Formats: sequence, structure tokens, C-alpha cells
Amino acid sequence: MKRRTVNRLLAAAVAGLSALWIWFWWYSGLQTLPAGVRLGDWQVGGMRAEEAKLALEDGLKRLSNQKVSLGAADAAANRTEFTMERLGLSSNGEQLSTFLDSFAKEGSRLDRARRRWQLRHAALPLELTVSEEKLRQTLEAAWPGLMKPVTKNAERVVTADDRIEYKPEVRARTADTAVLAGLLVESARDVWDGRLRPDRWTGDASPAKLDVPLRDVLPEMTLDRLKAQGVDRKIAEFTTTSHGSAPGRVHNIQATASTIHDMLLAPGAKFDYGTVIRETERKHGYREAPVIYNGKLVQGIGGGICQVSTTLYNAVLRAGLTVNERRNHSLPVSYVALGQDATFANGYINFVFTNNSGHHLLIRTETNESSVTVKLFGRMPESVTYEVESNVIKTIEPPVKYVHNPSLPKGAQSLLQPGKPGYVVETYRIRKENGAVVGRERVSTDTYQPQPSLVAANNGTPPEDKDGPPGGGRTIIEDGVSGPVLPKGR
Repeated sequence: MKRRTVNRLLAAAVAGLSALWIWFWWYSGLQTLPAGVRLGDWQVGGMRAEEAKLALEDGLKRLSNQKVSLGAADAAANRTEFTMERLGLSSNGEQLSTFLDSFAKEGSRLDRARRRWQLRHAALPLELTVSEEKLRQTLEAAWPGLMKPVTKNAERVVTADDRIEYKPEVRARTADTAVLAGLLVESARDVWDGRLRPDRWTGDASPAKLDVPLRDVLPEMTLDRLKAQGVDRKIAEFTTTSHGSAPGRVHNIQATASTIHDMLLAPGAKFDYGTVIRETERKHGYREAPVIYNGKLVQGIGGGICQVSTTLYNAVLRAGLTVNERRNHSLPVSYVALGQDATFANGYINFVFTNNSGHHLLIRTETNESSVTVKLFGRMPESVTYEVESNVIKTIEPPVKYVHNPSLPKGAQSLLQPGKPGYVVETYRIRKENGAVVGRERVSTDTYQPQPSLVAANNGTPPEDKDGPPGGGRTIIEDGVSGPVLPKGR
């Protein structure tokens, strides 16, 4: 009895396993997609994978060739038809095709059965995208005027009477390709779901119609940005004159002034005169003119450059700006009061100031053969003014330098050149508000070396020559870039 029961159970188990094996072999060999599978919103469950693949590829090909009519309100973009593919449409169709192609073919029976079971009621996403780069290239070829519009920066104009006027920027409009790409994806999705999807194919080839969204194109400098720099009016001006300057000196002054003309300093920026000199030398070159060489006036290259730095220095003082580095000439100059000059010696003396006004500072220059003017434009309360006052606090008598002349009678002397005194000078900047003095600042204490009297004498033996460059033998060239220049033929 027991043996019979066992045999029945074994037979039932074998039958069950056989049925399961038959079902598994049938199930793993099915070529159709599982029930409920969707490709986007397209129900493909029950279709053969190969059939779904071919239908998908055909539908996406029709979608790529679907025409779109684009137009914009701008006259440079008359309505034109493009294919979706030309406008940059792409999809993950190739990836889906590969999946469908391998669905019932690749892997073992167990792999295929497992894959089929996991795919039940799954939604395979159909992804549509538009390449903004390709879209832009297509539109640029068709509508260059719209895609590459011409704009113009806002302008600041300084009138002949030193008023500041502004001209607004010129804006333009162009296609907003980022927004348009999104609209094209939506349109492609609508066309696909409406009439190009394989289960809804209508054969309707009428083009989709879209208006190109536009956006404003601004130039780099708008009127608001330009006005925000704070260049409202002329805040300081200074002029120096030097009549009878040689052509070389006039060139040096005008070339240097042209380098700083229309220079714009941002708030907190430093002006470096050494940089200006190097730039001027590179662009224009300097010519022969008198320079100060180790405290003596000699012929050199670049003479006159310190008249520009001096003029700028005086304008800077009167604008209330911070002077970081400045030195007076070793000898007095004729074009400005003592204590109010600013010399330059390459690698030794520089002129540096900081725009501490809190706003941009515009530097403008005007030159002619006998004068140079510097005007500073920015923002400063009209109630505030600055004056500059210099006082000689000490006069230094000129020393006597003897030159041996054996032709004179022994013990005799003869004045060859009278000396010039030196000076110690204090300079103050005076701040006024509504005409009343509210501050007095000492800006410098300067020493100008005396020039010795030259006396010819015969004392029997020549005096020892103790002349030499100041500063322990260091050669200093002021008011120029090189020197001395020897006369031709020497």
C-alpha cells in the first residue's frame, strides 16, 4: 500500500516537472513582447520584438523627416521650413532597437525567461532631445541677421566744454535657442503621439508650425553699467606751460600724454607712471631733449616726460586722491611752483597714486607745442574743493666750485658761471567745503639742490676733482629715459 502511494507521488512529481519544463521551454522561446509592455505610450505587448523594432525605426525616420515651419516677428527671419533632424532632433531609438533586437535572441534560455518575466508591464522610455548647438548652426545658416545681431556699447562723451553726456547702447534681438529646443521637443512628442506613432500612423505630412521665441541681446557695456561707474563731471584740472620747447621735447610730452588720455581707473586701482613710460616708448619712441643727469642738465632721450607727470600730480592733489609715490626734481623746474613737481627716474623714482574716490576716474589730456593740460573726471561733492600751497622754509646757498686755469696770474680768480641757491619747501593740501577750510594736510617736504658757482682760479696746482654721481656712485637720469647724448662727431 505504501509502495503504491510512493509511486503515485513520484509519477505526479515527474509529470509536474515535465509540465514545468515544457512551460519553461515554451516561455523562454517566445518571440513576442510580454503583455503590458509600453514603448512610451505605445502599447507593444504581444507584438513580436522584430516587428516592434521595425515599426519603431520606421516611425522615428518619419519623425526625423517631419517638417517644421519656423518664423519670427523679426524681419530677418521669414517663415522657413526645416526638418526635425536638421533642427537637431535625436532620440534613443538606436538603443531601443538594439534592446528589441536582442530581447528574444541573446543569452541562455534561463536568461531569456528571466528577462521576459522582469519586462512584464514595463514602460520603455522613448527619449526625444534637440541639440542646441546643431539648432543654432542651422538657424545661423538660414538667418544670419537674426542669429548674429549687431549691438553697440553705450558711450560716454566728454563735450568741448567738459560736460559728461551719455549715448545709450544699441540692443538687438536673437532666437532663444534654449527655449526653442524645448518647444521643438514638445512639438516632436505631439506629432509622434498624434499621427506618426506606428499604431496611429495617418500619413499626414503637414508641417508643424512654431514661432521662434526671441530674447534681447545686450552689448558688453550698457547705459546703466556705464553710468554706475560714477563719472559724472570734471573734478580737477591743471595746466603747465613751457614756451620755446624744442621739437623733441614737444614730441615726448605729447606722446606720453596720449598714452594716459582716456585712461579709466577703477575704484581702488593704482596708476603707475613707469608703466606709462614703457608703453609710450614701445608705441611712439622718445626723442632727444634735455634731461637731468646726476643733478645736471644735459642732452638726453625722453626729456619732458616729467612735465606730464607733474601736471597729472597737481590734478591728483586737487582731486583729493591718495599719492603713494612721488619725488621732486633734484633741480627746480620752470613750469610749476617749487614743491609741486613730480619727477621720474627709471628704476629709481616713480609716480604712483591710488583712485580712492570710490568711483571710476577718467583721465583726459590736451597738449599743444607749449602746454599740457590734465583733466580728471569722476564723482566728488560739488561743495568740496582742494587747494595746494607751497612755502620755502629754507634757502641753501650755492657752493663754489673752482676750475683750475693756469693762464690766469697766480692767485687770480674769474667767475665763469654764477650759482643758483637750493631750497627746502613744504607743500600742503587744503580741503574746503562750501569755501570754508576744513582740513590742512602736509603732502611733502622737498629739497632742491643748489647749483655751484663756477670760478676759474690759478692757485698753482689743479684742485682734486671730487665730483661724482649722487647716491654713492649710482647714475640717475631724471625727466628722461636715457642720457647723456654726446654731440655728433665725438
